[in-house]
Amino acid sequence: MKSLWIEHQDKRIFYADYSGFGSDSVMLHQEVDEAVDVIAAEPDKSVLVLVNFENTDTSMSNLSTLRKLIPRANRAVIRRALLGLGGSRSFFITTFANVTGGTSLLAFDTREKALDWLVGE
Repeated sequence: MKSLWIEHQDKRIFYADYSGFGSDSVMLHQEVDEAVDVIAAEPDKSVLVLVNFENTDTSMSNLSTLRKLIPRANRAVIRRALLGLGGSRSFFITTFANVTGGTSLLAFDTREKALDWLVGE
């Protein structure tokens, strides 16, 4: 699993690394499934999540994977920040927001801005 816990400004953040999968929906499914298991094991409303989609296709197959798996972790998540969804891929933000259960969600151009937003009050 590429995804892991990181720290930013003394706060614990789960880095959901869904980057670099291209159109490989099987490998993406495996990564998302494992990451969701980790997040879902945490207490309600306790997890900040940085999700990186850089170099992963926003194909229907990949969207289907997210729709199936992400909701399992929603109760544990406070906020999600997204990377890698700028330009023509920005439509994916709306789709992703629909499966997050109303959790605060914003997309960012840089990792630093995303991390700062996650830990901000």
